[in-house]
Amino acid sequence: MSTVLEITDAIERLDIKAQVALLRELPQHLKISPEALAWARVAEGSFDFWDNPEDAIYEQLKPKP
Repeated sequence: MSTVLEITDAIERLDIKAQVALLRELPQHLKISPEALAWARVAEGSFDFWDNPEDAIYEQLKPKP
């Protein structure tokens, strides 16, 4: 079984066309329902208000190990 790091490395080695194809197919492999994926896409826009210069400082925060 591959580790997450190995999978990440393999994805980064793919060309853009293959990455886009993987992105389309990935929810099925992760057992994510089409409805859950649709809700996640709809919700993405609700976080746009945090994308501003005042909140940019938080993008530098790193989680504690």
